[in-house]
This record gives sequence, structure tokens and C-alpha cells, in this order.
Amino acid sequence: MYRLFLTISLWFWVTAWGMLSIVFLGFHLRGMREVSAPNMYAIVAPILAAEAVRTYESGGPQAFARFSQSDVANKKEQLFLLDGFYKDVLSRPLTRDGLRVAHAPKNGQLIMLRNDIAAYRFISPSGRPYILMLYLKPSLSKFGTALLGEGLPYTIALIVLVTLFCFGLAYHIAAPIHSIQSTARRVAQGDLKARVPTSVSRRFDELSALAKDFDSMVGRLDLLIQTQKNLLNSVSHELRSPLARINLSVALLKRRYSADGDDTFERLDRDVARVDLLIGQLLTLSRLEAGLSFAEREDVDLGQLLDEAVADSDFEAQASGRSVTFRTNGSVILGNANPHALRSACENVIRNAVRFTRPGTNVEVVLEIDRRTPEPLGILSVRDHGPGVPEESLQAIFEPFYRIGGDPEGTDGNGLGLAIASEAIRLHHGTISAANLRPTGLEITIRLPIAFEAPSLRDERSQPSIIARPKTFGQSSAVDGRRKSGPLQPKDPTGMLSELDLCLLSGGGSSEAA
Repeated sequence: MYRLFLTISLWFWVTAWGMLSIVFLGFHLRGMREVSAPNMYAIVAPILAAEAVRTYESGGPQAFARFSQSDVANKKEQLFLLDGFYKDVLSRPLTRDGLRVAHAPKNGQLIMLRNDIAAYRFISPSGRPYILMLYLKPSLSKFGTALLGEGLPYTIALIVLVTLFCFGLAYHIAAPIHSIQSTARRVAQGDLKARVPTSVSRRFDELSALAKDFDSMVGRLDLLIQTQKNLLNSVSHELRSPLARINLSVALLKRRYSADGDDTFERLDRDVARVDLLIGQLLTLSRLEAGLSFAEREDVDLGQLLDEAVADSDFEAQASGRSVTFRTNGSVILGNANPHALRSACENVIRNAVRFTRPGTNVEVVLEIDRRTPEPLGILSVRDHGPGVPEESLQAIFEPFYRIGGDPEGTDGNGLGLAIASEAIRLHHGTISAANLRPTGLEITIRLPIAFEAPSLRDERSQPSIIARPKTFGQSSAVDGRRKSGPLQPKDPTGMLSELDLCLLSGGGSSEAA
């Protein structure tokens, strides 16, 4: 705003002063005006006229010629004495402007044309009328004298008035533009409830129309996106219960016909697991986009949370010949945070790195504290040794359902894992970004504002302790939407489910199956 404001102000200021200068110069260069005391010319003119007439009447034209040459110091200035018939006593010709000025003054009056010619009419002691004329040399210093001399108070008042007018007009134009720009930035950051201030909309100009059109556009976008989110959330909820019954029905069928169709059941298990993973991630993303309630927030030890997440990820990575290490110089405490959302974000990023790092390599998880900013930040870096990501996709990988290359058949996941991580970090007022490493690899960096530091649990964890914890139904180790999910193996611990149970689980007569 300030550059636009200053630019508009400067242009108005220069334009206003240019117009005033043109008027001032035009008046002084072309206008005919009366000059009176205390102007120097008005004081000197009667004295000079009396001396010139006395010299002329006593000594004739020759005496006046000597007087005019001696009294005028500058050779470019000429002194004329005209008689009552407007003839020069030395018979010199007069210019058209000179004759015009000579006819203008009344008795005892001094008239100036521009700053070039001055004429003073008077009556001599002998009773004869005369006109004393002086052709002056134009000089910029005379304009300076007019502005900074007797006209200085008017000059200062004019400067203040023009400056205030220019600043007011520039603010009137630039302030609404700044308001619209600020609102546009909020919308770009995901705040679709942002609207242009009503003070702009109440104006009666094009900027008011622009603000109203902008609000209408944002409102329409908000409605479309909310409708899409509500649709995904509703579909996910409606599919979850039938999917659970299908999953359990498959388990019952496997117990009865396990000897005849192992391959078929395994394929069915994988398909059901993929659908279950997709629905679970859609529900998670919907909850995050809806926001976290304050009841779910607490102080979270990010170091301890990462220690547990790395332990789980390393345990899973060992099966494919990979490993995960965690290094930190000091743990940090995140105030007013949601531990479940943060853990989900960290696991998504770490397991994404495990999925793409080469076999036999290590995924490095590093937690540091950045004290260079006014408020310290916790910096979480996850580095792998995989192929990396095309430069043009480094931002897009955090969007829902985005897949590199746009080929839905070329990848195993659905592209929701990093979108979930991005949304969880955003809700904690943090940022997440990706950058390619040299020669190979990808580094994902998360920055989160911290409340205070806490002592480190361990400086280096090359082999983290394994912390076992139960997983809920439908939970999968694949979290980034691009990894194969292991088949779910729901079991009947009692072994007492009958064909009636199977019929009920299949949805017959259930309102949820409708």
C-alpha cells in the first residue's frame, strides 16, 4: 500500500505544483499589474523620475542621454523618458508592449508588464506630463524574491495546503485497494470467510463495485468448497458402517471356505483395506478442515511424540531393509495443541519418507530450535534418500488427491496423507514445505511455534525403543496415500459367530444398508 500511496501522492503533488507554477509564471510573465509600496520599484520610481525630468529640462536630450547611461548599471536595461505624446525624448523607437504599458498607468501610478517593462506616469514641477519607462532584464532571482520574500507566508501556506490535499486524495484511492489486497491474501491462505471491510463497500465508485464483486466471488467459492467437503464427509460416514460389515463378513467366509479360495479372499482383503484406508483418511481430512475444538487441545511434548512415532516407523521399516533415526538437541513444548493431529501429521511425513527411500538407506528425523526469529520455532526435518519430486510439484504434493504425473494407475495410494499433514500443521499455525536434496532425496520441513523448551530425552536414537500400542479398526500403516496397504485381518476371538450373524452383518433388513 505504501508504495502505491507514495506514488499517487507524489504524482498529485508534482501535478498540483506544476499547475500552480504555470499559473504563477503566466501571471508574472504575461500579466500587467500595478506595483505599489513597499515594492522597491514603487519607492524608487518617483525619485528616479524627478531626477530624470530635472536633468532633461535643464540640459536637454544630451544631458538625459548621459543620465540614462550612468544611472542604469546593467547595459541590457534601458531608461526611456516619454513626453505627453508618448514620444521618447531621444527619438528612440518603442516596442508594441512598451507603447501598451506607456498608455496604462494613471498619474502617480507604476505599472509593470511581466517583469520586463515598468512605466511610471507623473507631472513635472513645470506642469508637463511625462512617462518614465524602464526595460528590465528578466531574472529568475526576481521570481525567487516574489516567492520567498514578501510572498513567503503565502508560499508556505500553499505548500501545506497542496501537500495535505495530495495526501488525502492518495489515501482516498489507496486505502480501499489495500483493504481488498489484505482480504485477497487472507483468502489465498485459506480463509474463505474473509470479506472486504464494509467501509469500502459503502463507497459510490468503481472500487466499491470491485469490493462487492470480490466478496461475491469469495462467497461463491466458499459455498462450493463447503458443499464438496460436506459431500465427502457424508459419503465417508455412510460407507464406513457397510464397509465394516463387509470386512467382518469376509473374515467369516474365510473361516468357512479357507481351503478353496485363499487367493480370492486375499485379493478381496486388499481391496477392502484400500477402501477402508481411503474412507478413514477422508474422515480425518474432513475433521481437520472443520477445525480442532479447544477441548482437544493441550500442551504437547513434540520430542516425546516424535520419539514414539519414529519408534513405530522404524519397526515397520525394518521389514523392508530400511531404518529411521531421530536426533534432537532439545525437546520442545507446543502450547494449546492437539496431540492426535500432530502425531498423524508426523507419521504421515515419516512413513512417506520410508516408502520412497531406497532399501538399505536411513530416514533422518531431526528436531531443532530456531531462535533467530522474534518467537522461537520448532523445526522438524525429515530427509530420505529417494528419487525426490519434480520441482513443479513441490507445492502441489500437499494438495488432496494430488499424484505426481497425474496417473491414477501409476501409484498405490490416493494422495491424502500429505494433505492431512499440511492441514494439521496449518491448524497449529505452522508451515510445511518440501525441497529436493542433492544428489537425491527429499526433505520435508515443518515449522511450528513453540511455547517453551524441555530437556531432551535422548540426543541420538539410531535404534529407537519400540512402543507398542493398539490400533483401531481400519487403521493402516500407509498414511501418505501412495503406499500399498497390508490386508486387514479382522478376527472373531470367540469363534461363535453363526450364519445368522453373517446374515445380519451383511446388512439384510438394516436401515444403514439402505
